[in-house]
Amino acid sequence: MARISDPTRRAFLAGTGAAALMPLASALRAGTPAAENVLRIGATLPIAGAALPEGAVNLRSVGEAARMGLALAEEDAALNAGLLGWSPELAIGNAPGAGAVARAARRLVAREQVSVLIGGYTTEEAEILSAIAEESGALFLNVGATSDLARSGPCRANTFHVEASAAMYVDAILGWHVRAGFRRWHFVHDETAEGEARRARAAAGLEDRYWGAEVVGASVARRGETRDTAAVLDAIRESRSDVVFLLTDWQAQRDFLSHYEAAGLTAAVVGFPEPAAQTRDYYFTLSQVAPAAGAGYRAALWEPTLDAYGARELNTRFAARWGAPMDPAAWSAYQAVKIAMEAAIATGSARGEDLARHLAREESVFDVSKGIGVSFRPWDHQLRQPLYLVKVNPDASPSRELPALAARASLAGELPAIYMPGTEPVERLDQLGDIRRSGECRA
Repeated sequence: MARISDPTRRAFLAGTGAAALMPLASALRAGTPAAENVLRIGATLPIAGAALPEGAVNLRSVGEAARMGLALAEEDAALNAGLLGWSPELAIGNAPGAGAVARAARRLVAREQVSVLIGGYTTEEAEILSAIAEESGALFLNVGATSDLARSGPCRANTFHVEASAAMYVDAILGWHVRAGFRRWHFVHDETAEGEARRARAAAGLEDRYWGAEVVGASVARRGETRDTAAVLDAIRESRSDVVFLLTDWQAQRDFLSHYEAAGLTAAVVGFPEPAAQTRDYYFTLSQVAPAAGAGYRAALWEPTLDAYGARELNTRFAARWGAPMDPAAWSAYQAVKIAMEAAIATGSARGEDLARHLAREESVFDVSKGIGVSFRPWDHQLRQPLYLVKVNPDASPSRELPALAARASLAGELPAIYMPGTEPVERLDQLGDIRRSGECRA
């Protein structure tokens, strides 16, 4: 776990004016800070170099984006909250994988005495952090795990989701494509519990919400099975679908699209937007491996070319600070710090339980630069928020200059249109994701 005494940690805090974390005589319960008006925040990120295995579990690009978002958020919080007598202290645990996340989170709670935990880039990691938050009294803000499995059943009182749920992404993708005339859908998923859950949710969404739209095929894709991929491509061709929805992980989507392009199939393709599938580098990869099939429309949590609602200022400051566009993983980490800091100021408390109770109130509204104050749903603690439709640029440049990076995709729309006449914004936002369940969050 990176400590403030490390060179990396010093660079991370450069210019923030944040005080060094002092050693504590004993490990107190999370949420009981040693000094008043200090909010201690701990983040677990998958940024450890050689410790990260290759493949879909390698989320280094996502972790690096989140690290930059956290750094900018701490700088902003130190400036803005400082005017009100508050200050943030941020510690980062280098945690590639669920086991490392568990160890890092427990150290952050016990040794650094954080009352806020930020992280969760897989379903397993989110569950671990949620459990640690519940037992320690810390607030957990999930910024990367999309899984509906992590949101189902009675939710935990101290767990809140800044990252959009799988159901929200699925509803946004289905809604736009059906309205655009795509009626015949072919789903491609893997055999994991997550893949099956995404397929079932997408099928239910089509059946329940969109008259005239139908599932004309569903295929299982197994990584590295060339013969299996050929069979899936044949099934897609025979189904005469309008659109293919890839519900697999981000790497499997990339690999499949290269085969799809080579096969000459012409149905539109849309991929499930895991955090790693929302980066500018990923969009560039798609433009290279599948210039036609990979250049379709995708859903995103945030868009670094968004130029309204205060987003221009946030995107500009991030780009000036890091020389890179603000990828969605950076935005979610930034907003997690901002939300936690605003809750501390509103309640006058740094205790995790107090912060959680504030977030759970319907009256608690947060400005996340999306044009409307947003709040957390009481039945699953999911942040209700608009998403964005982006289009991948098939002519993207390999240049690492900021204008070229930004041009790898372009903003195409907002999902849903929150200011549609005759509807309330919250009503519109609640059309994305699961409706109220009988299981409420435990108090």
